Amino acid sequence: MELDLSREELLNLQEKKFKRTMELAFKTPLYSQKFKEAGLSLADITSLKDLEKLPFSSKQDIVKDYRAAIADHSDLSVFHTTSGTSGIPTVVGYTNNDVETQTLNEARNLLTAGFKKGDIIINTTPYGMFFAGVCIHDAIRRIGAVVVPAGKLASSRQQVDMIHFYRPTGVIGIAQFILKWASLYEDMFGEDPRESSLNRGYALGEPVPESKRKRIEDVWDIDLRIGYGLTEVGSGGECEEKNGVHWQEDLSLVEVIDPDINERVADGERGELVYTTISRTGTLAIRFCSRDSSFIVGGDCSCGHITRRVMPPEFRLDGLIKIKGALTSPFAIDSAIFSYEGVRDYLVVVSEDSSGLDRVDVFIDSDSFTPRQIESLYDRFGGKIWFNPSSVKIVEKDSIPVIGRKGKKIIDLRAEADYGDELKTFLEKYGESHQ
Repeated sequence: MELDLSREELLNLQEKKFKRTMELAFKTPLYSQKFKEAGLSLADITSLKDLEKLPFSSKQDIVKDYRAAIADHSDLSVFHTTSGTSGIPTVVGYTNNDVETQTLNEARNLLTAGFKKGDIIINTTPYGMFFAGVCIHDAIRRIGAVVVPAGKLASSRQQVDMIHFYRPTGVIGIAQFILKWASLYEDMFGEDPRESSLNRGYALGEPVPESKRKRIEDVWDIDLRIGYGLTEVGSGGECEEKNGVHWQEDLSLVEVIDPDINERVADGERGELVYTTISRTGTLAIRFCSRDSSFIVGGDCSCGHITRRVMPPEFRLDGLIKIKGALTSPFAIDSAIFSYEGVRDYLVVVSEDSSGLDRVDVFIDSDSFTPRQIESLYDRFGGKIWFNPSSVKIVEKDSIPVIGRKGKKIIDLRAEADYGDELKTFLEKYGESHQ
């Protein structure tokens, strides 16, 4: 199951798979048109060295007509969609081959992350149209572990009850929820979450700063690894080094591109992550621009894996937010707030005041946040994130509403005024006027 190849053998395998993928891509409406516009024929693409000749593709290309990117319609098995976090969800078609390929991908990630046969793993990622839940479910079984399929439960209390009842050794889910469940576990059962059955976690679906990772590891007394991936392409998982995810390079290729000049950068240099699938036969991704900003970690890894490591992205190139004239990322805010001990949760609400100027209210769920820490947070925002909050307020335990499937932490009322009744009620209780 694990990739047992030398680096040279891997490169030879990539060559073989790349050529086969190109034969498929030239037969799809989407890529045949792109290649034609670029003046390329199949004869022009003879090896991996020719990858840079190929034009880029994007989410918008697939959204426009998802059928046009599918190579083998006869073997289609299932449709899934992306989470749609950054806009319209993308429909991705999986053949039976692709389902098997992605199950293998995730199974390797879990083994890399330290899970093993005999583990009992609670899978809290959503099942349904999103591929992660189903794929991880199958991957857990593939490695010989026992899966507790908790991804369809409606509330955090139900998730925590499952942790207590089934006594799993591992948990997989979104980091902020895993953190939130620790205090809920203590409230519901009167037990220290550090004494629970959990010893390992796997967080995916959002960037996780080290300050948040450390908090989760401390409150649960677990080893937390990070996973990163895209529905359209594949995924990678962290090893014990916790210094980038090992990308499954026999299944998809990764490049880092300077988006200003559309050229590759060296290992260690930041750019846009661009992917090419070489093991899929359904929806193909050819030089797919992820809009994720990151870099490839140079050098060999002490864990022994031969695959290159991709540092999980801190932000999307189209996901930066301008607040008080400064561009910032949710990751930077997340990192700043969770650098303080005792923070369970937070919410940042951006709006306009009566003068039309940006207003930023920070709400923090903590029993131990002191006035001195609040003052320090103002300074930290100003020094690290380049703007000062308009207010910082401590709110009641577990009072911060969950906005969206992944629990959005920055609410921009300048862009969208209606985020539902739960947020409206919260702001009426704790916030200034946000009309």
